[in-house]
Amino acid sequence: MISVALSLLLALSPATVTEIPKNFLLTERDARRPLTPDQASEEGYQISDKLTWPLELNPCGYRRAVDRDRVAARTITHWSSAPSGSSEQLVIYKSPRAAHSALIRLRVEVKRCARKGDPSVPELKIQWRTSKAKAGDEAIGMGLQTRQDGNVNQTVTGIVARRGSALMIYTTNEGPYRPGGLTEDAKKMAAKVCKLPGVC
Repeated sequence: MISVALSLLLALSPATVTEIPKNFLLTERDARRPLTPDQASEEGYQISDKLTWPLELNPCGYRRAVDRDRVAARTITHWSSAPSGSSEQLVIYKSPRAAHSALIRLRVEVKRCARKGDPSVPELKIQWRTSKAKAGDEAIGMGLQTRQDGNVNQTVTGIVARRGSALMIYTTNEGPYRPGGLTEDAKKMAAKVCKLPGVC
């Protein structure tokens, strides 16, 4: 249960941001830089401002956003032939309360969909987990591990943080589950979003 003080804070005036400035995200300049044909065969980026894009940490596998009251969003995904991948996502909500609700919803979804499988691949098992994290006003580490025939074949590490009416998510599938490695990026963005009108 949130405290009365936090309830009052989350009910403060809504964000007035309706568009995220170009090159605002930490990875955005690299994502927008043209690639040579050789580079494009080895790595690539996708940038989306769709409000309907699901959260990059998505335990229940929704194909569209299920959180409410978004006013602006930007998602950047990166892949390489290593193979590896990462993502950065910033979602601005109408109010801090709406952003807090989105974070709480993620916590609930992790519990509800912590263990699941792919019906088309019965031997593939997916397990989600959470851990403590510190960034912005509140944050959690979150990620998944996939196992096939008892062996780990992929680990995704993520962190989701809230600052005012903004939610920021960073993910990577490189290395073991270690959300602490993404904390600095979340902290940088948590400070940066306060430059946007009405967010903090």
